[in-house]
Amino acid sequence: MKIISKSILIYAPTKQIFNALISSDEIIKYFPLKEVISDWSVGAEVLYKGEVEGVPFTDYGEIIELSAPHAYAYQYWSDNHGTERSNENLVTIRYQLQEAEDGTQLTLIQENLPTAELYDLMNDQVWDFLLNELKQYAEKKALRSA
Repeated sequence: MKIISKSILIYAPTKQIFNALISSDEIIKYFPLKEVISDWSVGAEVLYKGEVEGVPFTDYGEIIELSAPHAYAYQYWSDNHGTERSNENLVTIRYQLQEAEDGTQLTLIQENLPTAELYDLMNDQVWDFLLNELKQYAEKKALRSA
């Protein structure tokens, strides 16, 4: 199984970034999603709703770890992955945050992508874009708060 691991230094407080990762209102400000629904507790459902090239999708997830402000993880199945909804097709996303000089080191780990094509897309393009969007959002917010 291929695992994506990406790390980025964000010049913002760890707590602020963690809160941005688990706030339905904030996520849609930096990730290209239309709606995020959850009560943000371990075992709770989390739904990420968006659109790719005009086609709506929903990621149906369950929160498996929520350790403020250092770790957030969930497993999900997406109706745009081309697989049937089953446990063996669940993808895991884990965010690990560590305080660093002048900011936060965020590490993203994604496991169990269903196809090599999706792995390549996520690894080579999507996560670099998404993490950069989070970085820009968090750093602008940190400057406004300073």
